[in-house]
Amino acid sequence: MQKLRISLATMSARASGVHSTLDGIRSRQAASGLGLRSDWLQASTLMDTFLQGSNDALNAGDIAAAKDLMEKADGQITKLEKALNK
Repeated sequence: MQKLRISLATMSARASGVHSTLDGIRSRQAASGLGLRSDWLQASTLMDTFLQGSNDALNAGDIAAAKDLMEKADGQITKLEKALNK
């Protein structure tokens, strides 16, 4: 379980970097009267939901659910990292 917690912490750090980049883009876009791309917003929301779900599953001792949700979170993080050239 400790290994999963470390993996989750690493993913959370990656997600934080993605959020930081998205916040910067959001600010620049807002200055022009624009918003973020809807697919980025959706991926960001899914990323957060899957990370939270994984954390909740780990806290409940449900290793299988935690792994599944971490894989889903990783997919969204990777998608955003590629889109944002991170």
